[in-house]
Amino acid sequence: MIENIYNGFLVFAMCIMALIAFAYLARAVSGPKFADRILAVNGIQTIIILIICILSVLHGENYIVDIALIYAMLGFVTVIIVCKAYLRSHHKDRANDLNNLKGAVKND
Repeated sequence: MIENIYNGFLVFAMCIMALIAFAYLARAVSGPKFADRILAVNGIQTIIILIICILSVLHGENYIVDIALIYAMLGFVTVIIVCKAYLRSHHKDRANDLNNLKGAVKND
């Protein structure tokens, strides 16, 4: 009986986390800035890791936690790579703006 209540609570927690993940997804789509989108994707990754860990507890399989850890590492590396690519392109745009500004000052 207590085990059924415990399992029901874990399933309820997973459903709530799924709703939170959808809220993060809405934020990722509608986020006005790049930082908002990155934070939303990172939040979705965290929620998915929690859901995978809860599934591990429900099924009583410890190897599923290893999958969650691998997913966490891949998510971290992905966010770092995307941020680095964005910053690189952002700095190129800023450098072009600065060069255009210097050219405009020389012509005056």
